[in-house]
Amino acid sequence: MSQKPSNAFVPTMAGSTRFSMAGDDCSLHFELEHLTPKQRDDHIANQNLTGMLQVALLFIQKPGDEVCLYDAFKQSPWTEALGNYHRLFAAMGLNPAPLSQVQYHPKEEYYESVAHRHSHCERETLYMVSGSNLPLHQSNQWLAISQNLNSKVHFAAHAPPYGLPTPDTLHCKKSDLQSKTVTDFFQLHAPQLMLKTLGLAGARNVTVVDGVNTAEAYVTEYDENMDIILQQRLHNHDYVEMTVDLCVSDNALEITNVRQLLFADGLWVGNLMGSAVTLAEHHRTTLLQVGEYARAHGYSHEFGLNLGIDYFVRRESLNSTLPELVITEINARWTGGLFPAELVRRLDIKQLPVVAFIDMCPVDAFKDYQTFVEDHLYQPQAPTDFSIAPMGFSPYPVQNNAEDCLFIWQIVIGDFAAFQQAIRDALAPGVMPTAMSISTEQHD
Repeated sequence: MSQKPSNAFVPTMAGSTRFSMAGDDCSLHFELEHLTPKQRDDHIANQNLTGMLQVALLFIQKPGDEVCLYDAFKQSPWTEALGNYHRLFAAMGLNPAPLSQVQYHPKEEYYESVAHRHSHCERETLYMVSGSNLPLHQSNQWLAISQNLNSKVHFAAHAPPYGLPTPDTLHCKKSDLQSKTVTDFFQLHAPQLMLKTLGLAGARNVTVVDGVNTAEAYVTEYDENMDIILQQRLHNHDYVEMTVDLCVSDNALEITNVRQLLFADGLWVGNLMGSAVTLAEHHRTTLLQVGEYARAHGYSHEFGLNLGIDYFVRRESLNSTLPELVITEINARWTGGLFPAELVRRLDIKQLPVVAFIDMCPVDAFKDYQTFVEDHLYQPQAPTDFSIAPMGFSPYPVQNNAEDCLFIWQIVIGDFAAFQQAIRDALAPGVMPTAMSISTEQHD
């Protein structure tokens, strides 16, 4: 059994590391054996999506590291696709991990299998410390720290007294939703509030509600004692939604990347990065204060841990009593945006805008998509309008518009509108629908 240091260590730390990441979010606050039907479906979907992250770990690792993948990648046609991604990573100069050194583990017993497999590495890097990966980190202390720092309830209670600017927030139980306190809160921030629950990452535990009845319908399958966060809604036409990653170590705090969230039809679709996104110095001060807050609650290590911060920046045209920068939540773990940010860093992209996004591709068109990527593969000196750097795919097909589809993950460097036109010219309808919905106006 592994007894090595295990945490959400930053990818640039020195020393050999085994990367062991699966779908951990749900087991942070819930027993997997007692999930509701929706939680169970969301947990499985989250596990499947993690396959994309595992492929991306092949370029994040450094010589001497090890990478653990789902054993589904050993099955055809996914093993051939994995080999093609590995070849494209090498063609971009990323020096990916040799596939002969990759470990494969069953999805359902992933961490138990990893814990029983010998590793020569000095430490384990997890997506986050959670209940499901207890066989690796073996620390109830770190589990408690992770539960607190990744809890919206904990942040709502402790961030304002610490001096961090947050939206007006009310913590209640499901059984409190018909109370006058909740009704008054809805009236104060009409017509809509954000409702947040503990649990999964992404948007699976966050929704917009316009009243008590809508809120109750959203949490209908949960226990009456379920924790609920109701929060003042900040609109995208009034605020720019941003996120950064911090490296939190015992002796230093460093902002490692900054990203702007992109939306289509009100839904998150990806991140804008690179030269199109900057960080104001007076915002940096507040964001580093969040790192101090996390460290004060025990989230720190000599090697450096990753901390994500989601925040909103008020547009100049808005007249509001809220601070210019408002923090909505923090994530004491790796973030989805850390992977493309690390890819941008390793490719040394500095002068061009970058859009990172997850999309879908019909299984029958997956080879055509890979050919399209290779035809437009990022090369530092290539004189093209745009280029593509692939990051990963999930080997678990899902139904979309009556087709078996795969989740695919990539960044586009340069002219995104030219990239969209190239999709229209070269690929069948239904390949990368998310890419076609991203508005280039958000890039200005």
